[in-house]
Amino acid sequence: MIYGPMIRKFGFGGRFSVLTKSAIKCVIIPALMLAGVLAPVAGVWAKTPIPCEVTVKFEDDPEGVATIYRLRLQYKNTTARPITHISVLTFDGGGNEVGNSDADCRKEGKGLDAGQTGQCLNDLQIITGRMANRLTFQDWLAMIRDQQDKLTSVTRCKVVGARYQAD
Repeated sequence: MIYGPMIRKFGFGGRFSVLTKSAIKCVIIPALMLAGVLAPVAGVWAKTPIPCEVTVKFEDDPEGVATIYRLRLQYKNTTARPITHISVLTFDGGGNEVGNSDADCRKEGKGLDAGQTGQCLNDLQIITGRMANRLTFQDWLAMIRDQQDKLTSVTRCKVVGARYQAD
Protein backbone atom coordinates (compact mmCIF):
# COMPACT_ATOMS: atom_id res chain seq x y z
CA MET A 1 0.00 0.00 0.00
CA ILE A 2 1.43 3.38 -0.95
CA TYR A 3 0.04 5.17 2.09
CA GLY A 4 1.98 3.12 4.67
CA PRO A 5 5.43 4.60 4.00
CA MET A 6 3.97 8.12 3.86
CA ILE A 7 2.21 7.66 7.20
CA ARG A 8 5.34 6.29 8.86
CA LYS A 9 7.54 8.99 7.29
CA PHE A 10 5.44 11.82 8.66
CA GLY A 11 4.72 10.15 12.01
CA PHE A 12 1.00 9.59 11.54
CA GLY A 13 0.79 6.40 13.56
CA GLY A 14 -1.25 5.16 16.46
CA ARG A 15 -4.93 5.87 16.90
CA PHE A 16 -5.02 8.58 14.20
CA SER A 17 -3.65 6.38 11.43
CA VAL A 18 -7.12 5.17 10.35
CA LEU A 19 -8.38 8.77 10.26
CA THR A 20 -5.28 9.89 8.42
CA LYS A 21 -5.57 7.09 5.86
CA SER A 22 -9.22 8.02 5.29
CA ALA A 23 -8.31 11.68 4.91
CA ILE A 24 -5.64 10.82 2.38
CA LYS A 25 -7.99 8.57 0.42
CA CYS A 26 -11.06 10.80 0.55
CA VAL A 27 -9.70 14.34 0.56
CA ILE A 28 -6.07 14.74 -0.35
CA ILE A 29 -5.82 12.35 -3.30
CA PRO A 30 -9.02 13.61 -5.00
CA ALA A 31 -7.86 17.19 -4.42
CA LEU A 32 -4.52 16.43 -6.07
CA MET A 33 -6.26 14.69 -8.95
CA LEU A 34 -8.57 17.67 -9.41
CA ALA A 35 -5.59 20.02 -9.29
CA GLY A 36 -3.96 17.92 -12.01
CA VAL A 37 -7.07 18.31 -14.15
CA LEU A 38 -7.40 22.03 -13.49
CA ALA A 39 -3.70 22.87 -13.71
CA PRO A 40 -3.77 23.21 -17.51
CA VAL A 41 -6.80 25.50 -17.26
CA ALA A 42 -5.16 27.64 -14.58
CA GLY A 43 -2.12 28.07 -16.83
CA VAL A 44 -4.13 29.13 -19.87
CA TRP A 45 -3.26 32.79 -19.70
CA ALA A 46 0.27 33.79 -20.55
CA LYS A 47 2.40 34.35 -17.47
CA THR A 48 4.64 36.70 -19.41
CA PRO A 49 3.74 39.10 -22.22
CA ILE A 50 3.83 37.73 -25.76
CA PRO A 51 4.72 39.60 -28.97
CA CYS A 52 2.01 41.78 -30.49
CA GLU A 53 1.81 44.95 -32.54
CA VAL A 54 -0.43 47.81 -33.55
CA THR A 55 -0.42 48.48 -37.28
CA VAL A 56 -1.72 51.53 -39.09
CA LYS A 57 -4.01 50.85 -42.01
CA PHE A 58 -5.58 53.34 -44.42
CA GLU A 59 -8.88 52.47 -46.09
CA ASP A 60 -11.39 54.28 -48.26
CA ASP A 61 -14.71 54.97 -46.60
CA PRO A 62 -17.77 56.81 -47.97
CA GLU A 63 -16.43 60.18 -46.77
CA GLY A 64 -12.75 59.85 -47.72
CA VAL A 65 -9.81 58.02 -46.22
CA ALA A 66 -10.12 56.29 -42.83
CA THR A 67 -7.12 55.58 -40.61
CA ILE A 68 -7.32 52.37 -38.58
CA TYR A 69 -5.02 51.38 -35.70
CA ARG A 70 -5.25 47.59 -35.46
CA LEU A 71 -3.94 45.40 -32.61
CA ARG A 72 -2.64 42.04 -33.88
CA LEU A 73 -1.19 39.02 -32.10
CA GLN A 74 -0.84 35.28 -32.53
CA TYR A 75 -2.43 33.22 -29.77
CA LYS A 76 -2.49 29.49 -29.03
CA ASN A 77 -5.62 28.11 -27.40
CA THR A 78 -4.42 25.82 -24.61
CA THR A 79 -7.92 25.23 -23.23
CA ALA A 80 -10.29 22.41 -24.13
CA ARG A 81 -12.96 24.82 -25.45
CA PRO A 82 -13.05 27.01 -28.57
CA ILE A 83 -12.12 30.65 -27.85
CA THR A 84 -13.67 33.55 -29.79
CA HIS A 85 -12.03 36.54 -28.04
CA ILE A 86 -9.19 37.21 -25.62
CA SER A 87 -8.65 40.03 -23.17
CA VAL A 88 -5.19 41.57 -23.27
CA LEU A 89 -3.06 44.12 -21.49
CA THR A 90 -0.70 45.97 -23.84
CA PHE A 91 2.88 46.99 -23.03
CA ASP A 92 5.55 49.10 -24.71
CA GLY A 93 9.15 48.02 -25.30
CA GLY A 94 10.13 49.20 -21.81
CA GLY A 95 7.54 46.96 -20.15
CA ASN A 96 5.22 49.84 -19.25
CA GLU A 97 1.51 49.13 -19.51
CA VAL A 98 -0.03 51.14 -22.34
CA GLY A 99 -3.64 49.98 -22.11
CA ASN A 100 -6.02 47.07 -22.41
CA SER A 101 -8.30 45.69 -25.06
CA ASP A 102 -9.98 42.61 -26.33
CA ALA A 103 -9.10 40.86 -29.56
CA ASP A 104 -11.28 38.79 -31.87
CA CYS A 105 -9.75 35.38 -32.62
CA ARG A 106 -12.50 34.10 -34.92
CA LYS A 107 -11.88 33.15 -38.50
CA GLU A 108 -14.92 32.92 -40.74
CA GLY A 109 -17.10 33.07 -37.61
CA LYS A 110 -15.41 30.10 -35.94
CA GLY A 111 -13.30 30.35 -32.77
CA LEU A 112 -9.87 28.90 -32.12
CA ASP A 113 -10.27 25.22 -31.30
CA ALA A 114 -8.25 23.48 -28.60
CA GLY A 115 -4.57 23.43 -29.54
CA GLN A 116 -4.97 25.80 -32.49
CA THR A 117 -2.91 28.93 -33.01
CA GLY A 118 -4.41 31.86 -34.82
CA GLN A 119 -4.38 35.60 -35.28
CA CYS A 120 -6.42 37.77 -32.93
CA LEU A 121 -7.31 41.33 -34.01
CA ASN A 122 -9.00 44.46 -32.75
CA ASP A 123 -9.38 47.91 -34.25
CA LEU A 124 -8.25 50.10 -31.36
CA GLN A 125 -9.11 53.37 -33.04
CA ILE A 126 -10.62 54.50 -36.32
CA ILE A 127 -10.29 58.04 -37.62
CA THR A 128 -13.00 58.22 -40.24
CA GLY A 129 -12.80 60.05 -43.55
CA ARG A 130 -15.55 62.36 -42.31
CA MET A 131 -13.42 63.41 -39.34
CA ALA A 132 -10.36 63.80 -41.55
CA ASN A 133 -12.34 66.05 -43.93
CA ARG A 134 -13.24 68.40 -41.08
CA LEU A 135 -9.59 68.97 -40.17
CA THR A 136 -6.89 70.78 -42.04
CA PHE A 137 -4.28 68.50 -43.53
CA GLN A 138 -1.73 69.64 -40.92
CA ASP A 139 -4.13 68.96 -38.02
CA TRP A 140 -5.03 65.55 -39.46
CA LEU A 141 -1.37 64.69 -39.92
CA ALA A 142 -0.52 65.82 -36.37
CA MET A 143 -3.34 63.68 -34.96
CA ILE A 144 -2.24 60.65 -36.99
CA ARG A 145 1.37 61.04 -35.82
CA ASP A 146 0.33 61.52 -32.17
CA GLN A 147 -1.81 58.37 -32.17
CA GLN A 148 0.80 56.46 -34.13
CA ASP A 149 3.49 57.32 -31.57
CA LYS A 150 1.27 56.16 -28.70
CA LEU A 151 -0.26 53.06 -30.23
CA THR A 152 2.63 51.72 -32.28
CA SER A 153 4.79 51.70 -29.14
CA VAL A 154 2.92 48.50 -28.21
CA THR A 155 5.24 45.52 -28.61
CA ARG A 156 4.00 43.00 -26.01
CA CYS A 157 0.59 41.77 -24.85
CA LYS A 158 -0.40 39.74 -21.81
CA VAL A 159 -3.53 37.62 -22.18
CA VAL A 160 -5.64 37.86 -19.01
CA GLY A 161 -8.91 36.24 -20.04
CA ALA A 162 -10.99 34.67 -22.78
CA ARG A 163 -14.52 34.48 -24.14
CA TYR A 164 -15.53 30.97 -25.11
CA GLN A 165 -17.60 30.03 -28.12
CA ALA A 166 -21.22 29.18 -27.30
CA ASP A 167 -22.10 25.56 -27.94
